[in-house]
Amino acid sequence: MKSRVFAAGTAAVLCLLLAGNALARNPHCAGGIQYVMQGLRDKEKGNTEDYQREMNKAVDQLSMCATEDEADFEALGYLGWAYAELDSCGPAGEWFGKAIAAGSAKGDKKKVVLIETNRDHYWTMRYNDGIAAIQTAQSAYPDFTKKPTDDEKELYAAAKTSYETALLKLTQAKFLRPGHPQTLRNLATAYALMGDFDNAESVLRNALVEVPGDTNLSSALTTVRANKANGLLVANKLDEAISYYTELVKQDPNGVDLYMGLGNAYFTRAGNKQDAAKKADFKLAGDAYAKAYSLRDTDANLAFNAALAYQNASELGLAEAQWRAVLVKSPNDADALSQLGSVLADEKKFAEAEQVLAKAISIKPEEKVYFRQLAAVYSKQSNNTRMTEMMFMYLAMNSGTPAPDAAATVKGAKAGTAAANTAASMGTPERVLMWTDNQAGALQTWVYAAKKVAFTFNSAGVLVQKSDWSFGKK
Repeated sequence: MKSRVFAAGTAAVLCLLLAGNALARNPHCAGGIQYVMQGLRDKEKGNTEDYQREMNKAVDQLSMCATEDEADFEALGYLGWAYAELDSCGPAGEWFGKAIAAGSAKGDKKKVVLIETNRDHYWTMRYNDGIAAIQTAQSAYPDFTKKPTDDEKELYAAAKTSYETALLKLTQAKFLRPGHPQTLRNLATAYALMGDFDNAESVLRNALVEVPGDTNLSSALTTVRANKANGLLVANKLDEAISYYTELVKQDPNGVDLYMGLGNAYFTRAGNKQDAAKKADFKLAGDAYAKAYSLRDTDANLAFNAALAYQNASELGLAEAQWRAVLVKSPNDADALSQLGSVLADEKKFAEAEQVLAKAISIKPEEKVYFRQLAAVYSKQSNNTRMTEMMFMYLAMNSGTPAPDAAATVKGAKAGTAAANTAASMGTPERVLMWTDNQAGALQTWVYAAKKVAFTFNSAGVLVQKSDWSFGKK
């Protein structure tokens, strides 16, 4: 999950609440407030022991105050303050919240602002500490989901410690300001960066209960769930990944990356199956990729994946349609032309298969497999003459060694031979491949790729085979 962390502004200056006339208050309320104020003064002086004792007494007194005089919202704010000083962020957030709600109900905006300022002071410190810890972890070990090498283990451990600090601080910040979207999102981010997508998802699901309809939280949840699904796929937990992706696409029927992930899971699982089950998974992979392409038709790779999956599933018509979609976007994609040629041949559309494969060869004449494919197309038509032409090219490219100097090799042809006559009429070929045939012995194949023709001569300069892959050649 890409990190998106947001630091809060500079911590606000802690404000002392206006305690008012202590004599008019419930004694526990007044006494608790006095303990908070005295504790803060001792803290400033460095009297840590007295400070801790006084804050604990403040909690005791103000807790009794809360049960005896619920209307004193200012005292409730002090109770939140005392808990915050003792690092008890859950109770602090609870009492700050009650004080703010009660004060707002009474319409005392001035005192509510003071209570909010105190709460936000403690929230800001913990929130910013959490963000800083995430950034430290990322700097130490950027991809925490990657297993560390021996040399990286120390950095990994340091990052782990920082992430744990981030989780602690952001959780405290969450308690102090329940329902704060930015805090909740970054807490989920910390979990996700650690690869703990279950907890990240849980945080975000709960956050959407607290803050229903928040689009940023919804978007973060979608991202976390997609990363969780991808983690299952990477871990080769294919059945779980398929189940999870299937659930996700139901919830987000326009999620291109989700369909792509589902396709990847089915495609990978197909490799572990046999026969009909194998083809069924390839078909489902093709369906998922095709859906992704229908949603993002600018990405020809999605159509390529769909076509390949359908081809493996023997769904020739579907495969042909997807290969043609690829070629609309990338008409000179030699690999797509090659695959389409194979599909067309299996569909017995031989004339078009020849044209398509010939085009693939013209784009990438160094690819020997294309010649073998074209030979297979002719073989299926029992056209042994043309099949032999293409097989000679394949064999020359498969086992031949390029002559160091093609021009010098051609000039060495014996005068009056077919080789010499070819050199005189055709010029120097781009390549000369030196190879041996069990029956014909030592051979040279002169490749004129630009002219889409090649000539194979024996050691005496006699023409053994001409190979021509011009368009429309029968």
